Amino acid sequence: MRTAPPTPSALRRANARDCVVALRDAGTAMTLAELAAATGLSRPTVDAVLEDLAGTSTVTPAPAAASGSAGRPARRFRFDPSSAAVAGLDLGAHSIRCLITDASGQVLARAEVPSAGTDPLAALERAVDATGITPDAIGVAVPGILAPDGRIARSLAVPALDGLDLAGTLAARLDRPVAVENDIKLAALAEHHLGPAADSIVLLQLGHRISVAVVLAGVILQGAHRLAGELGSQRGMRWTNSSQRGRLTWSTGDDARELIERAADGDPAAAAEIEEFCAQIAPRLATVLLTVDPERVVVGGGLSRAGETLLAPLRRAVGRLLMTEHPPELVPAHLTTDGALVGALGRGFAHGSSRLSGVPDVPAPWRTLHATLA
Repeated sequence: MRTAPPTPSALRRANARDCVVALRDAGTAMTLAELAAATGLSRPTVDAVLEDLAGTSTVTPAPAAASGSAGRPARRFRFDPSSAAVAGLDLGAHSIRCLITDASGQVLARAEVPSAGTDPLAALERAVDATGITPDAIGVAVPGILAPDGRIARSLAVPALDGLDLAGTLAARLDRPVAVENDIKLAALAEHHLGPAADSIVLLQLGHRISVAVVLAGVILQGAHRLAGELGSQRGMRWTNSSQRGRLTWSTGDDARELIERAADGDPAAAAEIEEFCAQIAPRLATVLLTVDPERVVVGGGLSRAGETLLAPLRRAVGRLLMTEHPPELVPAHLTTDGALVGALGRGFAHGSSRLSGVPDVPAPWRTLHATLA
């Protein structure tokens, strides 16, 4: 089936996006010829794009390079990182963390404020204020299920979020674009961009609870009702025999750190408990893998710090269940605790693109974020 060619306006927007990304990623001034070579566009097209961007503060003229030859020196342009700031917020049960970068993705500030027992909206505003920087766009990671209309349908970790249109309310209060998404899905998005190239990944988040999120073709898998990956929404579902309301328990209590340390030191009882844990979670994980068929399984969350003490028995448990020639590789996450925060920052860049650069659909500067955060 033939698709309609892009409209002139859509083509101009795409050309402008490509030029903004090329200048931002270059990190230095570029001539028209250099920008044309980097984008694959013609020089007249690049010239027209730069004229359109002249009214924004994102792309500005740069001093002409010194030339040893006669004639007029080539015009140069640069991306101005100070033209905007973006905030990522990770709203947890006990605290809210905020990370702010400039328009190129370089970190400007971090802050953390308590959230327990307070109005979530007021706490989010306090977290932003604590950085001393006013962002131009914001992404927020929340521990809850979002409804198709964007409201937070349910949050076991922060019940005060239930039914709240967090994005719309916060955007109105702060007068800037705000994007809100489930924290595990945003962590999966960050891992997709920060890890080795892969078309599809499954993030298995192992902490006090177990969560799953899927990224396909670079996009978070949401489903018809934004319930994709929400295995905890199945009535009676338990990852392990000892889990209560989705919360993991161990012979050492709620925290597995001591158990993992003992297993790493060669304690056979501790190693057996971890082996049994992996055997119990493997069947549901295997079902997800055979449904989605990802290239990679990324294990994140606090338990992923155990490294091969946990990953090796998990690979064995999943491998015993998959009768396939090419099982997905199983690797630790790049970000054990900051995945949702960085994912929220990336979503803030994408959602606020028009305000940030005057051009829609400019992707987040993942290359810079990878260099500074991963």
